[in-house]
Amino acid sequence: MKLLFRSLLFLILLGFSASASAEQENGSHITKALIFGDSMAGWLGERLNAYGRENGFEVGTVVWDGATIQKFANSPQLKAIIDKQDPQVVFVCLGMNNLAEPRPAVVKPAVDKIIEAVGGRRLVWIGPPSWPGKPKWTALNSYLETTLGPDRYFNSFGLTLPRQSASNPHPTREGMIKWGDALAAWLPDHVEGFSTLRKPPMPMVRGKYFIYKRMKEKL
Repeated sequence: MKLLFRSLLFLILLGFSASASAEQENGSHITKALIFGDSMAGWLGERLNAYGRENGFEVGTVVWDGATIQKFANSPQLKAIIDKQDPQVVFVCLGMNNLAEPRPAVVKPAVDKIIEAVGGRRLVWIGPPSWPGKPKWTALNSYLETTLGPDRYFNSFGLTLPRQSASNPHPTREGMIKWGDALAAWLPDHVEGFSTLRKPPMPMVRGKYFIYKRMKEKL
């Protein structure tokens, strides 16, 4: 009986191992990701990279303070950065500085440019959380979610995140960790190549590839 049990256990473990190897061979298992965006992308990228360290992938980060969707889309460096890094999945963390736009369709040309720059890679657009005191600024999130679809858009608007002050839209470090955890829980059901992600012991880890630009600098 013990021999039969051990044999069955060995076959089960062998099946899991073969499945994981097949995922890596056909490229479906994520090993490299890139996140770019406004000032929200910095700490969020570090939380994602902490998950990467625990789950076998690396996350590079590009932060451009005060950036809008249009600003990133119109930078000739965006496609060059993506092509050089060649990630399997690209996280876009943009929209906070467009959140007050009452006619969100004006961002469509810029969104199309960003999608074109990402190319055939997997795309996850991380929508902005709510702006404190502005609960009616919902149009942009609704527009992007409809445009990109439920498997390419993570809607953060309904998350309750602690902020740095009553009027500051930036989450605290604890808020960023909570935001990253919500995204990590969402990924396996929506993005090919992510299995259930183990929560990392470290709160944040900066990736090897990191670019930071101030508002007035060029990318």
